[in-house]
Amino acid sequence: MTLPILPHFAPAYALHDTAADPIETPHPALIRNKRGVADPDKTWPQHSVLNISLLNMTQEQKKWVKHNINQWAPHTNLYFKFVDTPNGDIRIIANNDTSNAWSKIGTDAKKVAQPTPTMSIGFKGAPANIAARVQHEFGHALGLKHEHQHPDQPLEFNNQTIYDDYESWGKFQWQADHNIIQKLPHDKVKVSPYDKTSIMHYGFPASWLSNGNPIPSSTHLSEGDKRFIQSLYPTDNSFFGKLLNTSIRAMINA
Repeated sequence: MTLPILPHFAPAYALHDTAADPIETPHPALIRNKRGVADPDKTWPQHSVLNISLLNMTQEQKKWVKHNINQWAPHTNLYFKFVDTPNGDIRIIANNDTSNAWSKIGTDAKKVAQPTPTMSIGFKGAPANIAARVQHEFGHALGLKHEHQHPDQPLEFNNQTIYDDYESWGKFQWQADHNIIQKLPHDKVKVSPYDKTSIMHYGFPASWLSNGNPIPSSTHLSEGDKRFIQSLYPTDNSFFGKLLNTSIRAMINA
């Protein structure tokens, strides 16, 4: 399956690729993968309606992005409304020239002046990888951080190998530290038990890990992801609660 892409042209707003955009994918060879690390200061208000702008996308790309964002929807009390205007709370742009992606964390998106994007999705690669990419980045947009940087993760990285690979890709040591190697401090994040299968966890090649055992990438939300996001945005799971949520979602996206 191939996702149709737009002809290449420069968007009306600049894309970011700086330290101001701290959450980004690694090199294309390292496909995104992995439950529960969140910045409690950057989660959205409970029961919010989030307007999500889909920019510079074909209709097929919009459909694909909506479908994968909505994998999170049943597990939160938030409501997602997709719009074509560039003034959404979360503004997602397609990049047809890369398999990389990045996103602002949670409400950090509110600090970005409109219409500048708050998330970029690279559409190069297999559909399953693009799906995982969207789910991962939208996890960031909900306030989640990298699972492989969980304060209690047991991974032992081959730092120099990672630095060398990053350098070969034209990236910097601080990016490897910031996105992969450094653990997050316990007092700055809310966590559940470490989950290697989380969509918020990167997949890693054997050469990056001291035990030589690669970590495969996830392509969908883990059960831990679902439980953790529910703990951040608790849903009413009664019959009437579910009925009300379904009705509100239908009205928002009518």
